[in-house]
Amino acid sequence: MDNSIVFAFFPLITLLFYIAPIVFIVWFLLRILKLQREKNEILKDISDKLTKR
Repeated sequence: MDNSIVFAFFPLITLLFYIAPIVFIVWFLLRILKLQREKNEILKDISDKLTKR
């Protein structure tokens, strides 16, 4: 590879290092929200079954 091609990719790599943590944090927060919704649905089902008694 020519050195100019390698140096041309450096800005893209640094941009990737800035974007990757943001993407990971957003994915992690969405995952937590999904798990919390599932837990709330399960707890609601349990609560409904207990109130039917």
